[in-house]
Amino acid sequence: MENFILAVFICIIFLLNICSFIFFKRSQWRFVLWGLSIMLLSPIIGFLSGSLLFHFQHLEHGETGEGAAYGGAILGLFTCANGFLILLGGSIYVLVLKLRAR
Repeated sequence: MENFILAVFICIIFLLNICSFIFFKRSQWRFVLWGLSIMLLSPIIGFLSGSLLFHFQHLEHGETGEGAAYGGAILGLFTCANGFLILLGGSIYVLVLKLRAR
């Protein structure tokens, strides 16, 4: 089940990145806003993936499910880093366009 959750997470990130490049063709500022929205969605994605991992984890005697919590936190941080890279790339691109226009 963990592999399925990870595959769904990768598909979601892949689709979010495709949508950001589709919006990039329409306007450069939408690329920056899309990166910001991915960053804002990262805690939600991390919490949902962590709770799903915890729900489907087979707890044995003495286990508390910390691995599921760490997994959810790492997925949330990866999503936030992805959004930050899109935000940074879009900001640099807009800045270069503004400087070339002068």
